[in-house]
Amino acid sequence: MILEEVMDILINGYKEGKKVIRLHTGDPAIYSSISEQIAILNKKDIPYKVIPGVTAGLAAASTLATELTIPNVTQTVIISRIGGRTPVPQKESLKKLSQIQASLILYLSISYIEKVVEELLSGYPSDTPVAVVEKVGWPSERIIRGTLSDIAQKVYEAGIKKTAVIIVGDALKGVTDFELHKSKLYSKYFSHGFRKALFEKREILEKFFTKRTDKEEKIIVYLGESGENIAKKVKSCPLLRDADIISFSDLKKRKIFEEKWNTLSTVVFIGAVAISVRTIAPFLKNKYEDPAVISIDESCKNVVCILSGHLGGGNKICKKIADFLDANPVITTQSDLSNLPPIDLWLRAQNLIPMSLRGLKNLQAKFRNRNQIKIFVHELINIKSLPEGFEITYKKEQADLIITPYLCKSEKGLVVTPRCMCLGVGCHKDIKPSLLLKRLFDFLNKNKIEPFSIERICTIDKKANEPAIKTLCKELLAELYTFKANELESVPGILGSDLVKGAVGAKAVSEPASILCANGGKFLIKKEKYPDCTFALSMLRFTINDNY
Repeated sequence: MILEEVMDILINGYKEGKKVIRLHTGDPAIYSSISEQIAILNKKDIPYKVIPGVTAGLAAASTLATELTIPNVTQTVIISRIGGRTPVPQKESLKKLSQIQASLILYLSISYIEKVVEELLSGYPSDTPVAVVEKVGWPSERIIRGTLSDIAQKVYEAGIKKTAVIIVGDALKGVTDFELHKSKLYSKYFSHGFRKALFEKREILEKFFTKRTDKEEKIIVYLGESGENIAKKVKSCPLLRDADIISFSDLKKRKIFEEKWNTLSTVVFIGAVAISVRTIAPFLKNKYEDPAVISIDESCKNVVCILSGHLGGGNKICKKIADFLDANPVITTQSDLSNLPPIDLWLRAQNLIPMSLRGLKNLQAKFRNRNQIKIFVHELINIKSLPEGFEITYKKEQADLIITPYLCKSEKGLVVTPRCMCLGVGCHKDIKPSLLLKRLFDFLNKNKIEPFSIERICTIDKKANEPAIKTLCKELLAELYTFKANELESVPGILGSDLVKGAVGAKAVSEPASILCANGGKFLIKKEKYPDCTFALSMLRFTINDNY
């Protein structure tokens, strides 16, 4: 039927007082041509209601048991088609859409499969997964899987020429790394309107505190023959002797940044800053994860720190390369230009964890503007020296920076926690990790201890492989310390039980373990018993100074 014939039935049915259903396949919002029908109904003043359906692309994703939006893979789905008898706007060509490398659903394109592949290879790698679903939801439904390198041949051999959708993208690989691709919605570290996270700020701990020991790869990228000669010279710098030299064309061809951005510690570009910035732009995450990026002009006159000047060590690397080349180091971070101590580097050097990254950013801005901040330090923490511009206050409410191992809220100041606590743990064999974690948070909340402050978890050596204790270490990013039964027994003044000694060889575990682990520090909280575990807490000697 043509449009006019369809509309005659709708309009006449309405005039006769009937309820008329215009049934489309799939969902009326996708390639259904309802806009022209709605325009006529509006013109005739005829009321209507659009009912959602299931579009073929999403039905195909369901058949493939595929989530098209996977954390750290892609968060975008594009529904489109290749230009055929009905053209596609040039700005939406598959060549342009492929640059995003999102999950892509293509309708009305299967008969042009070779052209589809050709255009998509402008942006997607040749090994990108592809699925073709013919007659999705029908008894005769067929699924063809492949990659951009072989899908056209497979479709040709299967004889599929119409009534099929094409799905392209890495989401088709599914979840290959469970930890990397977990959603925040169901994460125990993520709070929302219906649930409070067990360890709400763990992400800060991971970003701010975790050392970049897994980020050891360094690369030097060059353009042209002269750039290669400079790269070889720069590699002689002691800092870069273990760096790989890569041409700009190889960087692109081998998709180095796509594969290795998360493992790189240092990237040095030989060439203009503009080229460096355009090249790294798609991969930038945040100051806590991005590598140090340095640009050196081809005359070796300037060495410019572009990225991760502080936490990534970019400024120091920049200065050392400049010294090596007898060049001018270009540093643009305001604290360095003003000769102010960088607060983020000072906190990390002192083993202090900020409770809010936004609060840290605000504090740094305040310090730059005033050249001074007021700092409150809990009495348990020793002060040897403080950076220039840090002024001690004994009134917590007046402080811009509060250092305490206890739970603390401040409307004005940034609260930071020293990693200084030694948590002694005793527990029943095979206690569930989730239960031990819950018991721990009950213990910490009762005693108003900030979970971030726990640096060490200590127990008897027989519990070294207890899954629940290993889970505690993982969740708190804490180190595990174990002691032999005779070592625990040697700690004076500990009340224990014969029952515990019969089970593990020492009359007590959590108290003496925390005391031994603190190595002469302060014993803070005596053993607290729960039905299936015990906790005790000691504090390492903790002294802050002006080093950063």
